[in-house]
Amino acid sequence: MASDSDDPAAAADRLEAALDRIAQAAASRDPPLQQDPQPAMDTGEIAARLDGLIDRLREALGTTAD
Repeated sequence: MASDSDDPAAAADRLEAALDRIAQAAASRDPPLQQDPQPAMDTGEIAARLDGLIDRLREALGTTAD
């Protein structure tokens, strides 16, 4: 994918879109059946952490959210 574009903003947009797809897929999946259930992570916490990561990446790339 790095050869698709040298534009940091386009790369950040692709990463953000991919992370959004991952978060949506994780939120819509049924949790796996387990013999020894473990507490599920809070999807709000996951979303907040992903938002923070996206903000840090945008800052490192010198871009801002639209």
